[in-house]
Parts: sequence; structure tokens; C-alpha cells
Amino acid sequence: MNTRRQPATNIWTLILKIIVFIVALYLAFIILKPLLTFLLGIGFWLIKVIVFIAATFFVIHFSLKLIFQFDLIHMIFGRNWGR
Repeated sequence: MNTRRQPATNIWTLILKIIVFIVALYLAFIILKPLLTFLLGIGFWLIKVIVFIAATFFVIHFSLKLIFQFDLIHMIFGRNWGR
């Protein structure tokens, strides 16, 4: 059995580690902010385009179905698409 007492952690070492951690987080934020802004901008733009195309397709589909009884989904995807 070891009867020697473990040395107490130095408070200054702990404070230095916390300060280094905060500085590293701040540098990572500065470096990654432009990249994340760019990637999120592209992502939101793609989502807007996809939602716009889907909404346009469904409005055209329902308009053609109501006015002319023409089924656009079956014409594009085929008769066996829903089965």
C-alpha cells in the first residue's frame, strides 16, 4: 500500500488550462465561422429551391387534375408508381 499523499493540483495550472481552452475555442470560432456561414447559406438555398420546385409541381398537378382530369404524376412516373 502506498502511504504517500498525492500532490494537490496546482490552482494556477488549472486556471492556465481553462484559459488555453477558451482561447482555442475562440480561435476555432474565428476560423470556422466563414466556412460554416458559406455551407449553411448553400444548404438553405438548396432547401428553398427544392421546396419551391415541389410546391410548383403539386400546384400544377392539382390544377391539371381539377380542370382537365389529367394525372400528371402517372404521366411522369408511370402507372405502377404508387403500387
